[in-house]
Parts: sequence; C-alpha cells; structure tokens
Amino acid sequence: MRGAGGLLIAVALLFLAAARPALATPGFARQTGVACEACHTVFPELTPFGRLFKLNGYVFSNVKQLQDINTKRESTLSLGEIAPIGVQLQASNTTLAHTIPDAAVNDVSQKNDTQFPQALSIFYTGKISENLGAFLQLTWNPSNNSVGIDNSDLRFADHGDLSMLGSPDFIYGITLNNNPTSQDVWNSTPAWGYPFIVTNVGVPTNAHAQIDGTLAQNSAGLGGYLYLFNHLYVELSGYRSAQTGTTNSVTGNVGPLDSTTANRLNGLAPYWRVAWQQDWQRNSLSFGTFGIRDVVHALGVGEHGPANTFTDVAFDAQYQYIGDDNIFSVYATYIHENQDLNTATGAAANPTDRLNTARLTGSYFYDRKYGGSLQIFSTTGTTDTLLFAPAPVVGSRKGKPDNQGAVVELDYLPWLNTKLGVQYTAFSKFNGATSNYDGFGRHASDNNTLFVFIWTAF
Repeated sequence: MRGAGGLLIAVALLFLAAARPALATPGFARQTGVACEACHTVFPELTPFGRLFKLNGYVFSNVKQLQDINTKRESTLSLGEIAPIGVQLQASNTTLAHTIPDAAVNDVSQKNDTQFPQALSIFYTGKISENLGAFLQLTWNPSNNSVGIDNSDLRFADHGDLSMLGSPDFIYGITLNNNPTSQDVWNSTPAWGYPFIVTNVGVPTNAHAQIDGTLAQNSAGLGGYLYLFNHLYVELSGYRSAQTGTTNSVTGNVGPLDSTTANRLNGLAPYWRVAWQQDWQRNSLSFGTFGIRDVVHALGVGEHGPANTFTDVAFDAQYQYIGDDNIFSVYATYIHENQDLNTATGAAANPTDRLNTARLTGSYFYDRKYGGSLQIFSTTGTTDTLLFAPAPVVGSRKGKPDNQGAVVELDYLPWLNTKLGVQYTAFSKFNGATSNYDGFGRHASDNNTLFVFIWTAF
C-alpha cells in the first residue's frame, strides 16, 4: 500500500495545482454547457436527464453551430465550433491476497502491481450533425500494450407523433455499437454496470455469459429503438463478428476473421431489449429484460466446422434517489444462459450446459463527493469437466463454473470529473470450490483483491 499511497498523493497534488470548474472538462459538458451532475449522479451512472440525452442521440447543445452557406439546401451542414474531444486517464495499484506461482522460475511472482496508466482513452463524444451523435472511445491498454476501439456508439435519433396510441411525442432512433448493452441507458446492464472500473491484473474467473462482456469489442451491432409514452423502451438489434482492435504483436490478427479469432460469430446474432421506467419527484425506477442468441465457432474451428449456440435471457431493475445532498442507487441483474455445445471439438463434456449470473448492488453518496458501493455476486452452472478442467490458478478441480463473493468500494470525488477509490473483492467460492479450487492447492480467498485507483476525464 505504500507505493499506492504515494501514487495517489502525487496525482492528487497535480490536480490540485491545476483545478478548474468541472463543467469545463468532459466533451458532453462542453457541448451542453451544464455541469457533469446534470447527466451523472456520480460518473458513469446516468441521471434521468442523462438517459434522455443519450436516447436523443447526444445532440443537445448550446455551442454555436457552423452552418452551410448554401441557403437553398433543405438539409444544412451543422458542426460545432469546438470539437468534442476528451481524454480519460486511469491509474491503479493492485494487491492480491496471495501471490501467483511463477512456473518459469519455480518461484512466486510479485503480488503487488502498480499501473500508471492502467488505461488511457481518447473520446469523440457529442453532436456530429442534426439528429446524429456519437460516443467513440479509443483506448491504449499498457498491460498488453494494445490499442483498440473501446465501448463506442454512433446513433441517429428523432421524434415522432403517435397521438392515436396515447404517445403524442416519442423518440425513435438507430444505434451502431460494438458491445451488446453498451447502447443501453440504464446501469443495471453489463456494459455500464458495476463495478465501473476493475483491475487489469486480477485472477479472472473461468465462466462468463456471452452478453456479460464476452462479445465486447469483438462484435458490431446495428439496430433500431423506440421510447414510447416517456416510459417504454423497445430495441431490436443484430450483431456480427467484427475486429475492432489492433495489437503490436507480430502474431496479431490482420485481415478477415479466421479460426484463430476467439468468439467468432456465425451469421447474425439477434439482440432484444424491453424496459419500463417510472420517474416521480426525486425517484426513478426501471425494470426490464434483454438477451441475445448467438452461434459461435470454437477457437481453431473453420467457417464450416462445428459451432456452439448460446441463448442469454436476462432481467434487470434499477432504483435511484437523487437528493440535494444524498444520492442512493440499487441495481439488480440476473442472466440465464443456455448452451447447446458441439462436443465433436472435444472442448466440452456435455451437449448442453447452463450458466446463471446474479448481481445485487447498492451505492450511496453524500454531496457527490463521499460515498461507496457494496455488491454481492454469484455465478452457478452445470458441471463440465472439459470446459472447466483442473489447472494451476485458473482451473477448476470440481469442473464447475461457480463463483460467489462481494465487492466493497469507497470513493472520494474532489471534483465531478475525478474519482479516487479503494475497492476490495472477496471470494467465498472461486471456480467451483472454497478450498483447493484449482486442484493445485490454491484457495478462493487467495484471489481476494485490493484495488486502489484514480479515474479522471478532461
């Protein structure tokens, strides 16, 4: 913790020396001319206004627009005078409860890791033209020295009139994005769900549903949505495999996607989303369902080879209270995945498996400066001794995907665009067991992780 404390103090002093009002920092705030708190409770959680801003295509603006000089045109050029460019910086220190064995030298590796930066992103965020806006993120990840397109969303939105159905004004739009649920406006879905920031160097669990980040930045989706009666959101999209990142490795994937590409979709994967939102006074409540069905080729299998079919059906709910001083939020997410597996590849022992993921999160902040979050999580599923085989650290002695535990986080925001946090993840079960889960003597609690971070956008 000594190195982490020095890093936090040094960076905090740097920001103190250059402090300025928060409304002059991120690109959306520059475009709208309002402080970050209009769209966010504590970033990246959205407020009701922030959700409407996104549904309307990121185009609300008080920035003077450059217009086409040809007045005879019915459709004119409309560009903001200031390019909506932003930068995001994350720095962190991670400490594991127990070191990871280093097989190369028959020793143990260092269990403490500092990353400065952990990630560095450049954004283009905001209005492109009338009814057209974007949230585009390019990220450098030093842990594997890769540069790629992060969560990104390009959308068109407009308003219509369905007075005969009781919705005199409704929003309709088209979204093009690279991660199922990244286009969503609620923080109870995976792409923008809690934990909002995680370590790059923790020990990963061995099972994740397709919609729970597996297809992130490996796919591209196009779809349409409606927001009716100021309550009902409906969306239908389709995703295909897409290579959206590059790496400096000479073995990096270039050209068309082939059998060396993980999670390669076969054809179009349909995605659906239905949600209902109710706002009253300082409260907001939403609940809904979302899901995807995708056919995926296993790694090393060609275009006409065997494939696995995944069907994810999820349910979510979110509650917010936004007071003058007190902000309280609760998120709940449940994902059920059916897996129809082609055992001809030898990668799975069962023709069908299931995976269930549940998360319940509560957060509280005072004066948008001091607060924290608590999450309990659980993953359970079918025993499959080939999918989840014994292996040092990342394997499963019981052949099970089960994980259980909690995440506790304390945050301090000296400014609305800067967050300093301490996060602790504790596992009561990891990859199917509490003790000796991998078959090589490692326990679930050995992967408990202390994560200290700084997160700022300007």
